[in-house]
Amino acid sequence: MSRCSTPSRLSVFRSTLTSFGQYASPGTRVMMTQTKRPQDEAAPPRVSGAFRVAIVIGGLALAGLAVAGFRTDLGADGPLATVPAAGTLQVNGTGTTKTVRCQGGYLSVSGQTNTVTVTGHCTSVSVSGHGNRVAVDSADAVSTSGTGNAVTYHWGSPNVANAGAANTVRQG
Repeated sequence: MSRCSTPSRLSVFRSTLTSFGQYASPGTRVMMTQTKRPQDEAAPPRVSGAFRVAIVIGGLALAGLAVAGFRTDLGADGPLATVPAAGTLQVNGTGTTKTVRCQGGYLSVSGQTNTVTVTGHCTSVSVSGHGNRVAVDSADAVSTSGTGNAVTYHWGSPNVANAGAANTVRQG
């Protein structure tokens, strides 16, 4: 192990300072700063925590929808949509006219002034929004919320939950 004496360290330090002295006037301080991080020490680009959380939540939501058989029907006047057994179908929008075949699943209608005709039997029909008109062959349960929605069922005796203003659920 080599030992370096204090006087030799000081002499190297002093000689280094004198070489910097030529760039400054006597009596002024010379500061040295590193302006750029060396390439081998550069930090990799970071992804924010909020972005990571959003990606995880989005992935979980998609996985959950795929497992539950959840489908959304946003197009008006498209081909006949089918609510799968134990699945869910949503009809959303404004002024949509749609015919839906139900095979024991769950139907949700939301928006304004939609007209939906449902053939077959649904486990549950849920209507929310304003001015929607739904005609269903039969359902085990019908729920409404919002204002001015009308649900007509053709046969059966569904459990009715009417939690809005001026909504009607009747047999017809």
